[in-house]
Amino acid sequence: MFLLIYLAKVILCSAVLYGYYYIALRNNRFHQWNRYYLILITLVSLVIPLLRIPLPFQQQAPATVLTYTNRIITLRENAIPVAAPVINFRVVLTVIYAGILLLLLLRLVIGYFKIRQLIRTSAVQDIPPFRFIEHPAVTAPFSFFRYIFWDHQTQLNSPEGQQILRHELVHLREKHSADKILMEIITAVYWINPFFHLLKRELSLVHEFLADKKAAGEEVAGYAQTILQMAFHSKQFRLTNDFFHPPIKRRILMLTQFRTPRFSYLRRIMVLPLAAFIFCALAFVADKHPAAIRMLPATGTPTPTTPIIATPGVTAPAMAQANMLPVQNSTDTPRTFVDQPPAYVGGETALATYLSRNITYPKAAHEKGTTGTIFVQFVVTQNGAVQAVKAVGKNPGDGLQEEAVRVIEAMPRWIPGRDKGKKVSVLFNLPIRFTLEEDSVKQEKATPPPAQEQLYTFVDQPPVFPGQEEQLVQYLRKSIRMPAAAVAAKVNVTVFVQFTVHSDGSVGDTHTVGALKGYGLEEEAIRVVKEMPKWKPGVHNGRPVSVQYNLPISFRTKA
Repeated sequence: MFLLIYLAKVILCSAVLYGYYYIALRNNRFHQWNRYYLILITLVSLVIPLLRIPLPFQQQAPATVLTYTNRIITLRENAIPVAAPVINFRVVLTVIYAGILLLLLLRLVIGYFKIRQLIRTSAVQDIPPFRFIEHPAVTAPFSFFRYIFWDHQTQLNSPEGQQILRHELVHLREKHSADKILMEIITAVYWINPFFHLLKRELSLVHEFLADKKAAGEEVAGYAQTILQMAFHSKQFRLTNDFFHPPIKRRILMLTQFRTPRFSYLRRIMVLPLAAFIFCALAFVADKHPAAIRMLPATGTPTPTTPIIATPGVTAPAMAQANMLPVQNSTDTPRTFVDQPPAYVGGETALATYLSRNITYPKAAHEKGTTGTIFVQFVVTQNGAVQAVKAVGKNPGDGLQEEAVRVIEAMPRWIPGRDKGKKVSVLFNLPIRFTLEEDSVKQEKATPPPAQEQLYTFVDQPPVFPGQEEQLVQYLRKSIRMPAAAVAAKVNVTVFVQFTVHSDGSVGDTHTVGALKGYGLEEEAIRVVKEMPKWKPGVHNGRPVSVQYNLPISFRTKA
């Protein structure tokens, strides 16, 4: 998703800046300015979308804190037939993009080695500041870095030959080949951006305008005639600077244009406010992360999040889901076992931002110091709408439950879940913890965590299980076993496990939260989490940090 957004911003930025060039700067005589402008806007289009400069954002109420979680992993009691493979269009598109990129880079490398081969098989005359090569394979003069290649048909000592030589020397002295190599690489990597191809073409023409202007001198008419006479010679290589570079009409127009355009200086400096506008629009982002980055110990129940469903006996291949509760699969009811889970538009960070911006701590709860965790259950329908919103579990009172339900009901549409290529409804369970900053700060002062193990709830890169979700699924499938007492009692309950992924990746501070379920379920859940291998730790401000992680495990027996 990040790459798609980045590419979209690159295309937008280059489109705006190229549009300004086309309207205000193209076909004007300040060619050197245009050369640097075309190179600069190409680089700016690549860099600005990568910048993220946070701007302060004021929250109206104490923040709601959400801790990191993984997607749901469903482990069922009975073996389920392996579903037909589903085409992952994201992977297909990535492979297509990478394939075209490699082909373009391969063509670039082949062109370079052809030129090197031409140099090795030719007699090179060292005539500072260039090296002269004459070869029968050359059909028209061209230059490449320090080398000038010459054909047998063009007489070097003729007036036309001297004009062409002066032209190629300008390319050589001003290092136009370096510009070409840069643009060829960029257009190969970002081949999907049409404006980079337009910029590359314009830059090649500006190179010719510069060389024509300096090579012609006072003999403009004779030089223009030389271009016309030799216009039908073929082009050699994509990486070279050819004397007979089309379009001929624009080259002659630039040679014979002596009038300085109106507002010439203004045209050039007006790009500065445009560039500043693009920079502000794409680089600055509102810092709307939920709560403070540093973890504030909760005064109530910690935040449980996505459940993990486990059962005894034989388990089947697991499917990764997100924040779902087990429900009966049918065509009329929400599902829990689907190929592609629904997602909030923008991902988990956008969801956390939405909750942080929209949840307001109820006045009565604030006055009475009421805190707690509200579990909100809702359905993401086939069209992405959020419906059937309700709170489940204990109600702390004072309007917390009502506020949580209100915010969920006001959510925008989600990206719906899919099963076997068809959109389906999916049930979600979203825990929201309400804490008062003042109480959290008091508790923090009373029991401050060690400086080296300071807990975080929102970091630049969250912790990840080794091998990511697929390996986490495999680990839980092999490790979780339903206690015999729970099987006999046919219980269907959820145990919430909270733990810390330390800065070295180890899992610690493992415990369960919420009401005691019994039957040995809490012990089994804690055992499995404690035996986990080291995770890839969370990273914030370039260093590994300790991050709180919540893992609800839903134990199910066969009905």
